[in-house]
Amino acid sequence: MKVTLVQPPALVAVDNYSTITLPPLGIAYIAGYLRSHHHEVTVVDAVGAAVRKLEPWPKRKKRLIQGLSFEEILERIPSDTQVIGVTCMFTHAWPMVRDLLAALKERFPKAWLVCGGEHITSMHPTVLEQTPVDFCVLGEGEYTFRELIDLLGAGNLEQARTIQGVAYKSQAGQVVKNERRPRIKEVDNIPWPAWDLMDPMAYNEAEIYQGPQSNGKTIPMLATRGCPYRCTFCSSPNMWTQLWKPRDPIDVVNEIESYMKKYGAADFQFQDLTAIVKRDWILTFCKEILRRELKITWTLPAGTRSEVVDDECASYLMRSGCQHITFAPESGSPRILDRIQKRVDLNSLEDSAKACLRNGMKVCLFIIVGFPFEEKSDIRATFKWLRHMARIGVHEVATATFVPLPGTQLFGETSAISKIEVDDEYCHWMTAATSMLTVRSWNPRFSDRQILFYKLYAMAQFYAVSYFFYPSRAFRLIRNFILHKQETKVDRVLREMVNKTAIVLKTKLLSKKAS
Repeated sequence: MKVTLVQPPALVAVDNYSTITLPPLGIAYIAGYLRSHHHEVTVVDAVGAAVRKLEPWPKRKKRLIQGLSFEEILERIPSDTQVIGVTCMFTHAWPMVRDLLAALKERFPKAWLVCGGEHITSMHPTVLEQTPVDFCVLGEGEYTFRELIDLLGAGNLEQARTIQGVAYKSQAGQVVKNERRPRIKEVDNIPWPAWDLMDPMAYNEAEIYQGPQSNGKTIPMLATRGCPYRCTFCSSPNMWTQLWKPRDPIDVVNEIESYMKKYGAADFQFQDLTAIVKRDWILTFCKEILRRELKITWTLPAGTRSEVVDDECASYLMRSGCQHITFAPESGSPRILDRIQKRVDLNSLEDSAKACLRNGMKVCLFIIVGFPFEEKSDIRATFKWLRHMARIGVHEVATATFVPLPGTQLFGETSAISKIEVDDEYCHWMTAATSMLTVRSWNPRFSDRQILFYKLYAMAQFYAVSYFFYPSRAFRLIRNFILHKQETKVDRVLREMVNKTAIVLKTKLLSKKAS
């Protein structure tokens, strides 16, 4: 089959302090797997093909479109393509992706239109009801998508509608969801991402950068799949189940070395949900990097568990190039940790953070405020814990406000308190987690303004303590801003906010001149 995989343009919120802009790792894996089974694959990476192009989205204020226009995407799709696969990872982007799907079907009415990704997995009824999509691929995509297009290519539509891991609309217009496909257990049998079908290095030119540090050219990686935990606010259990499968660490290092030779890459951003679970695995991985004397940096920007990180592990992490690590406790309140099933011990996490600091690593913490059952005492406990962590030397904190992600346990619990309508307004509020100006409270005890205050106050307390006890960090922040250097998440946030604000002001100025 002739298959075209499309990474839609990115929908960027102007007032967010965190934007994810990186090459489409999921699509690259799908492309590599399909090609290994003799399908002809074209990739249209709308972001990478125009990574510096940021324009206002006319349908919503304070939103920017990064990447190709819809018409430019359509022009890049081969006219004889038989299947078009589109990914949608983030709920906030759904209204824009929905418009793109309609445009794709109008231009290529005879092609099968297939969607996948985290939002599609969680919200497939909405996707099928609002768009002309023929099939939704749910969860892990390689095996399901390949079997689906094999059957469609053979003209066996009825059998295609029976395979595991898909949803579609019946002839009567009813949404049908088939049985979940078991997770892939032989992850080492999946080919490396097909980066040759796009340009992953184009993202290094982005003004909105994808990682907390840079040591030359960067590329995303995946060393493990899934997460063994079941945090109630996270979509992982629905998307991946609780099966955690690591790749052979030697093969991961082989992949790293190949990108060093092919692209000159020197920095590797691991997008794993939870990379550090087994001590033996991470030590073998680090030791292999050191044995080959690879001069690289690598990070875990999505955060990781802390249980196995002691002085020995931290030493190997640092020496192998992991100079920046993020732990994700989410709260400093034991009561909240219990309610969200986080299963993290704050004392143990502190020990791990201290081990990393002793070995010269930069340490960041992820925190969420505004859980629907959170009380003032819980927020005060989080503030106190953050001040303590700043005092002992932790470098950064990224504080988000709670948003009920579709497909999570907390989505159902939140909707039970106050019914959630999954409409465009709901999609819009999914960016509020990292907004600096506007948020929505999903907690009946607190107003929107209170939640925004708590988020900003958490960060203000942390950095006030941090810069008081470690004043050189404040001077380093100013220096990095002037030199356009990014060593920490804060460096990236400041540069990103300036760039996005400049685009908005420029657009307003041009609009005034035109009128």
